[in-house]
Amino acid sequence: MARFNADEIDNYGGQGGGGFFSLKNDKDVATVRFMYNSIDDIQGYAVHEIEVDGKKRYVNCLREYNQPLDDCPLCAAKSRVIAKLFVILYDVESEEIKIWDRGKTFFSKLSSLCARYNPLVSTPFEIERNGKKGDTKTTYETYALDTDDTTLEDLPEVPELLGTLILDKSFEELEFFLDNGYFEESVEEQAPPERNPKSDRRNSTSREPANEAPARRRRTPASAPTEDKAPTSRPTGRRRTIANQDKF
Repeated sequence: MARFNADEIDNYGGQGGGGFFSLKNDKDVATVRFMYNSIDDIQGYAVHEIEVDGKKRYVNCLREYNQPLDDCPLCAAKSRVIAKLFVILYDVESEEIKIWDRGKTFFSKLSSLCARYNPLVSTPFEIERNGKKGDTKTTYETYALDTDDTTLEDLPEVPELLGTLILDKSFEELEFFLDNGYFEESVEEQAPPERNPKSDRRNSTSREPANEAPARRRRTPASAPTEDKAPTSRPTGRRRTIANQDKF
């Protein structure tokens, strides 16, 4: 999986914006805590942006910057790699953990803050937006408030991003997506129907289960042949084309 720290950011490509934490209008302010002790706690992610069920989603890139393109099916298909920093914040007003979707250049901002405030989580900050809604030149200023003795243990647990915000897919699953445009998933188990006392039979020595959850089934693409297919093997030298590829 492609994660990177502050020393490795230059090895990765483009960046994007937008996220769960946002200040929508010019001069909007929020008080937050950064959920880190030091710069060593902060990780970036190399991801691809794909469309799943009509929605834009991030999926984890399977290779490091110095590995061959063929180690990740999306890289081999020329899907753009995006270097992302998902900043984990504690919103003081709402008392909730929020994710701030930033590009890799925000690493330098956090590095400066970590150098001045250690542990970083012990200092709350006001974040102020400078820029009207929709302005691509919008910037954000951070203003330190009084440092206290708050620790990470005093705040809600930090969520795991990989597998939730960032889809965590295998080589074979990404190959399937490229061929079919969706991910093959198991059909979720349906809740068993409620018991009917009039039809249930009770035995004092043994009892057969009245209801059993149906067996899990695999979703089959409509265009797939009916006969069994051989297990997917790792392709060599084959590439699909999606979009422009950023080198990293």
